[in-house]
Amino acid sequence: MDLGREVADALGAPEVRTAVIPHPIGGLNAQEVEERSRSALRDVMEKLTAPRVDASIAIREETPRMLDVSGSWEEINTYFYTRRWTDGLPIVPPTAANVERLLAWAARPPDTLLGLIPPKMGVATIEKVAVNAVMAGCDARCFPVVIAAVKAICRPEFNLLPMQATTNPVTPMIVVNGPIAKQLDINSGHNVLGQGWKSNATIGRALRFVLNNIGGGIPGTLDKATHGQPGKFTLCIAENEDESPWEAFHVERGYAPNDSTVSVIGVAGTQDVIHYARTSAEKVLNTLVHAIPREGYKNLYSGGEPLIIFGPEQAAILGAAGLTKNDVKRIVFDCTRVPLALLSPETVTLMRGRRQQWFSSQIETDAVPIADRPEDVQIIVAGGAGNHTVFVPTWGDTRCVTVKL
Repeated sequence: MDLGREVADALGAPEVRTAVIPHPIGGLNAQEVEERSRSALRDVMEKLTAPRVDASIAIREETPRMLDVSGSWEEINTYFYTRRWTDGLPIVPPTAANVERLLAWAARPPDTLLGLIPPKMGVATIEKVAVNAVMAGCDARCFPVVIAAVKAICRPEFNLLPMQATTNPVTPMIVVNGPIAKQLDINSGHNVLGQGWKSNATIGRALRFVLNNIGGGIPGTLDKATHGQPGKFTLCIAENEDESPWEAFHVERGYAPNDSTVSVIGVAGTQDVIHYARTSAEKVLNTLVHAIPREGYKNLYSGGEPLIIFGPEQAAILGAAGLTKNDVKRIVFDCTRVPLALLSPETVTLMRGRRQQWFSSQIETDAVPIADRPEDVQIIVAGGAGNHTVFVPTWGDTRCVTVKL
């Protein structure tokens, strides 16, 4: 209800009448649905036919404003923190001079619209994004990557509105490809998902500030994540293209090798897969497919585009065996199916509703894969030396979006 009121207010209708239908709906039988519907219908009709209450449409026209804040660095950080404009870590004060340095790299007017950021439908202009990028400590030359990431999350297929408000721990993961990755020193090697690289840390953090400060995704108010995840601080990597036996991720998605691109993927966390038996492609894939399938993954319930990040060693073994990306995707798709008999009836009913593409294409099926099609499995190569692969379950109701810089 809090979320509903906040969204209604953001869309200019704070007094909208609201009918409440008890949760959950999924898993109810036909009779229970009918009973729930009749009860809801009475509530809806009472609200629709009640005497009209005059209410003004609350459209707010916000103009950029300069905060009159003085004091020490600590005092300014406290001011921002108490207004919930930070992620809990110290920020760089977004002075006019700092913001102007980033705007110089945008090559477009400051009021250029990049998109609307839900759930508050905040207007993401280049200037507003620059303010948040400064706060994140982002260098000016990295700012175009932030702009591209914002454009990507605003695309309809990324489905940002429910992502911002769900109880799921999903967060956008940024994957950078092409020459820009080396130019900006975006890590693609050792500890690629961890700390230690300013570009990775600040680009991902800037996007999180945009989601919070422009979109209103504040934890506990509109962001309803039950647990969240560390990736909600920052999550930005580059693909290790030099050590991949396959075409780069962006080339697979239709771009030229020399294009610089930014991709965003809605990920729910990471799972390390360690390969003690790593002497053959068969053994590498056997370990991986046995580590993936299990009840509880959103991909199992909703499909989507699960991501596999192969370390260079494992990718080299697969490439040397003559396996293409499509070969690996097909093997993962075929070998990670979960028998329906292992799942509760309520779960199976939910899956049939959410994964209609899969179930409608099958005459009879007794097992379900982690994606609806082999090509929906995503593969990139990243990381340093070591016998590890990372399985990244994704939020099934989103699609990866790639934007060229």
